[in-house]
Amino acid sequence: MSKKDYNKKIPVKMQDKWQNIVNILVKTAGSSDALITRFDPPFLDVFKASDNLENIFAEGMRSRLSGHYCEAVIKNGKKVMIVNALENSKWKDSIDAQAGLNAYLGYPLKWPDGKIFGTLCIHDKKIHHFSKNTQEIMLQFKELIESHLEIINKNIEIKMDNEIIKRKSDKYDNLVNKAPIGIFETTSNGKIISINESMAEILGFSSIDETLKHYNDLKKDLYLNQKRREEFIMELNENDEVKNFEYQAIGKNEVHKWISMNAIKSRTKEDGTYVIEGFVFDVTERKDKEEKIREQKEELAAAFEQLTAYNEEVMAMNEELEQSFEEINSLNQRFVKMIELVSNMTDEGLLTEKDFLGELLNNAIKIIPEADYGSVYIYEKGKVNFINTIGYELSSLKDINIPEEAFFNKNDNIEIINFSEVKRRNKKFMDQKNYNKLKRLSYKMKEILYMDLEISGQKKAGLSLDISEKNSKNFTNNSLSVFKAFHNIALSFYTIKEYTNLQNSFTRELITSIIKIMEMYDLYTKGHSENVAKIAAAIAKEMNLPETTIRNTYWAGLVHDIGKLLIPLDIINKKGKLTDKEYELIKKHPVWGSKALSSSETLKPIAKYLLYHHERWDGRGYPEGLKEEEIPVISQILGVADAWDAMLSKRAYRNSLSFEKGVAEIKSNKGSQFSPQVADTFIRIIEDDKIDQLKLDILDDEISDSKIENQILKRNEDYKELFQKTEEGIVIVDEDFHIIKVNDYFIEMFGYDEQKIIGENIKKIVPIDRTRETDNYIYKLSQGENVNSRTIREKANGELIDVSIQAFPVSLEEENMGYYIIYRDITELKETKSKYKNIKDRYKALFENDYTVMLIIDPDNGKIVDANPAAVNFYGWSKEELTSMKISDINVLNKEEVKKEMEEAREKSKNYFNFKHRTVNEEAKDVEVYSQPIPFAEKEYLYLIIHEKKIKIFEGE
Repeated sequence: MSKKDYNKKIPVKMQDKWQNIVNILVKTAGSSDALITRFDPPFLDVFKASDNLENIFAEGMRSRLSGHYCEAVIKNGKKVMIVNALENSKWKDSIDAQAGLNAYLGYPLKWPDGKIFGTLCIHDKKIHHFSKNTQEIMLQFKELIESHLEIINKNIEIKMDNEIIKRKSDKYDNLVNKAPIGIFETTSNGKIISINESMAEILGFSSIDETLKHYNDLKKDLYLNQKRREEFIMELNENDEVKNFEYQAIGKNEVHKWISMNAIKSRTKEDGTYVIEGFVFDVTERKDKEEKIREQKEELAAAFEQLTAYNEEVMAMNEELEQSFEEINSLNQRFVKMIELVSNMTDEGLLTEKDFLGELLNNAIKIIPEADYGSVYIYEKGKVNFINTIGYELSSLKDINIPEEAFFNKNDNIEIINFSEVKRRNKKFMDQKNYNKLKRLSYKMKEILYMDLEISGQKKAGLSLDISEKNSKNFTNNSLSVFKAFHNIALSFYTIKEYTNLQNSFTRELITSIIKIMEMYDLYTKGHSENVAKIAAAIAKEMNLPETTIRNTYWAGLVHDIGKLLIPLDIINKKGKLTDKEYELIKKHPVWGSKALSSSETLKPIAKYLLYHHERWDGRGYPEGLKEEEIPVISQILGVADAWDAMLSKRAYRNSLSFEKGVAEIKSNKGSQFSPQVADTFIRIIEDDKIDQLKLDILDDEISDSKIENQILKRNEDYKELFQKTEEGIVIVDEDFHIIKVNDYFIEMFGYDEQKIIGENIKKIVPIDRTRETDNYIYKLSQGENVNSRTIREKANGELIDVSIQAFPVSLEEENMGYYIIYRDITELKETKSKYKNIKDRYKALFENDYTVMLIIDPDNGKIVDANPAAVNFYGWSKEELTSMKISDINVLNKEEVKKEMEEAREKSKNYFNFKHRTVNEEAKDVEVYSQPIPFAEKEYLYLIIHEKKIKIFEGE
């Protein structure tokens, strides 16, 4: 840094802003200090310091940079975070650590030309894990300060443009206003100086002005208990600060709110009063819960006292009634114990089906006192498959072939039967050999209590508890009640698991719909997202990464460019060279995409992979300049897959590269742009011509959740009825794979004459480039294996069609072997549509976000069915108000103008419409509207994405 740069003056008004920044930062971060430093080689000056009492630094302090935490920030030009310096060999001997500053978070501040101005940093004397919220706030303040430096660099010391000052000032004020906590300045005599929007919202007001007009004397108007105001001022006078001070506030319409407040004495006025600064939290919900718990405890105590009195009365009346009471009490205790034992095992996300059933047995036998032995099993392929046993030898039971009918309950899902009935059922349904094995392994039982778990008419599993012949007890009605409770818990487990599978499947359907909209928006990347997803998943598979990582790689690839929806259309599809400002805007799409996914619990795990997919191995990528192993492995993979597909795709500003040049680019940039391991893996599978097969394997084995195995027909099923009713192309071939029978749908799908296709080899419909793949399928079938895959087949007219294939061996007449093949036209997505019937409201995984304005419209009547948070912010109406309106209510254009715009869009082949939409303030905004149909249940709705033509977020970027 030159002396010329150091001597650039920072205007007084801007210094005041910076002082406010460090004051706000030290409060929100909860740190010992907050500083803005200025670098004057080899010195570091404290330019601004937070004015909290704990801060040991003061404005104007100068020290040599060497040995301080800030040295690492300035040298590397990157963020540095230290949680516990004294336990860190790298930092424990530093000057700051020896001075007692144990934790640190610092960001570099740069002039527009990249030269270092100084740092924005905070210290703490204790171990401090700085939260993501603190890091996000510091990053926003860093951007704000650097925007100030940019203004200074443009001759700010001569004359600052009033409009720029106002915009930057508004941006700062907005940051305070939009803080998620209430922030205020008041006087000690009860007058309000200023508050932010969150403070007004906490008190129930719609604006700051409305709030200020309401409160003239805080003691009388705000405090429900005026004595608490006096206690607050007293504590403030004694300590100069107050922490976690709670009181009941009187909000709008006399609504009472519980408030938790932190405050400090700021400055004293000439009249002796002083200014109070602080922030507050709304703790009403917590207080209400505490009050409810207290009331429940009192009710419980009263009930207990009443029950105790009643018990004493009953005990005094009759000894027999005393015994009954003890039985009831025992049952209650067993229920309590059951709840305690199973409370941690009913979360379907933590346990597999087999683990859950094993835990179910262990807990049931603990709580049912009469039981001596037990077993739990699933019904699988017509047989009983034991999962866990107590008192029996599990491995030996697994070797016995027991038909599921031998264990099925006959009268109800829960039964109590004696041992003779068990033997009768086993003997009826089992062959003699297996029956004798079971008889030798089983203890002589007197009585059995057992359940069947039946879901959607299908029996999935069972659990049995047994009483030994030597035991004098029998299962009581109390035990039967407890056992029924276990049955209900198990049913809930299966129901939740089935619901979660549907929810996750629908999330993937919604992602696909969003990607379609994005490809409409970006004319030059159609199919790019899906290509990147498949290639990335194939690389992850080749690297032998876990199945969960492979799935996350696929879905991260599918949505990796979703942040581009926030970039104006003219920049996305620009044919000429981008300006520096436009390129900087493009570089923000990983951040915006990551933020959008972070708002969804389902998609949050893959959000960080989007954030870092443009980082480079050498550290020269964006947005954070991570390098080497700092970059998540999935982001490393996305970087290679994204670059490969982009190179081989034609764009507005260049033609596509050849295959050979694309491979050469990957090789030449290995170790600089790309991870060496990922690049080597990709080159290996490309050069071995394995990429297509790997992508197919990924879609079949790891990515697709299709339950094809449940659709495979039993060999003995009457296929004639299937031929008459199915809407799938079905073929039966002999052992030499010559066609001996086809159904009508096959003829319709491929366009062949039935008489001419009979007798032909199945390879008749196989394209030449798929012959090797088909030979592999034929080999697998001849070895007795099933085939489930996706591929391409050729119609009679030469047209290619995407199909899924499901094939398996069958026994033909006269015991000859043949094969049954089912073809599905996967371009129509019929199978996908049936999966999402009756789950209309599950689109919210991506819909609920604050960044992209989205509406769901009923095309039949134009009614707004749903609106996301970004739409509420954009239009100004609440969600309830928006969903009571029609799209015509917010469209300023009349019917003729709308019709004209739609006709013009059709003529010019545009995939969007130019409309004017009004807001709650009657402001008319020019917008671009992109629409895409999306199926919900048996109806299609319109999914709208709305962009304002001049988006304020880009101003000053």
